[in-house]
Amino acid sequence: MENNNAPRLNPLHAVMFSCLFKDMDSRLAMLELLNAILSEVGEEPIIEILDIKSEYSLIAEGIGAKYGRVDVIVKTQSDKIFDIEVQIAKDEMNNCDFFYGARILSSEFKSGQKYSEMPKIRIINILDFLVREDNMDLVQTVGLNYDKEPKREATDVFKIYHIQMPIFRREHKTFESVKGNAFYMWLYMFDKGYKNEEELEMMASISEGMKNFAQRYSIAINDPRLTKLYQMEQDAIRDENSRLDFAMREGIREGKLEAAKEMKAEGYPLSDIADIMRL
Repeated sequence: MENNNAPRLNPLHAVMFSCLFKDMDSRLAMLELLNAILSEVGEEPIIEILDIKSEYSLIAEGIGAKYGRVDVIVKTQSDKIFDIEVQIAKDEMNNCDFFYGARILSSEFKSGQKYSEMPKIRIINILDFLVREDNMDLVQTVGLNYDKEPKREATDVFKIYHIQMPIFRREHKTFESVKGNAFYMWLYMFDKGYKNEEELEMMASISEGMKNFAQRYSIAINDPRLTKLYQMEQDAIRDENSRLDFAMREGIREGKLEAAKEMKAEGYPLSDIADIMRL
């Protein structure tokens, strides 16, 4: 299916994901993926995708206003607009999602339309971390409900779905564990299938959408410009993590120095101070 010497690039990296779903050539894969997610969360399936764009800029208005750029935005015939994001590093997810959702809604809600005609915005986050440490559900749903009636929905216009990959990995380590469930198979394709050519080809034979995804993955990993950009992004993340680690270690070191000075001033023996600083 592809050059065996080509690098295996993580589909859940923003650069790769945006390339895989950058235009209407990926509509078969995107339609299946979205319907698998919607089935899992209890929403009606979509019939047709009207447009797909990646690296979609949300234009800010006013001085000092924030800009935004979504990974992939999808418009459907059912007046639903999907913003699909992938994240490998923890961030202020809910705040970002409300900002993105508001921007998308304001740009798509045309002058003269009634409020009842507002498009339904769905933010789908595929995350390589846990949003909440106190809830181990694979999918976390964030909606707008009444305070004293939490099960009663205030509006269906805006919803967020967090898909937590660490939870998925705990339960589904093999292809056999996901067979028969479209949602699980797509997550497995993103997380495991791309690492194993045999499994990628096996999953590509299951449906036209997965075949479409596998073909686009093969094209992407053989694109030298994409692999270079991917590596640059990886290097930037590694450098940032190194800076954060250094800053943390320096902060700890400086904190220990201050503590040692205070202990010396209070008359602690130097041997005791040395032992405590090594803890």
